[in-house]
Amino acid sequence: MQTVEDQSRELLDSLRVHLVKVLRRHKRKPYLPVWGELFWALREIAKTGQRLAQDIPIYPIQPLGTLLYRYHNDKFQVDIPDPGITISLTAEQLIDALINGSFAPVETFPAHKPPSFG
Repeated sequence: MQTVEDQSRELLDSLRVHLVKVLRRHKRKPYLPVWGELFWALREIAKTGQRLAQDIPIYPIQPLGTLLYRYHNDKFQVDIPDPGITISLTAEQLIDALINGSFAPVETFPAHKPPSFG
């Protein structure tokens, strides 16, 4: 029997994979609507982070950085270690940025299997 933590981890893995698939599809076919799918995936990630009371790493971004959800302030955050930039965004702001090509996942990030964030 799976624990709640295992179920949450599987849900988060599937949400990450879905998010990356949607972004890659949007890059290939920008005329297809994606706003709703992105909103749904990000909302589910945020709900899971709130339920678990923990920050949720979403995916590594290009060229170097991380997109994550911070549960304590209910915001998405982009961390870019060099030059030390942190950007906090609402889900709507993040979706607009993603649709415009900002904060794309690294190309080597698999869209078919879950990442290993530990």
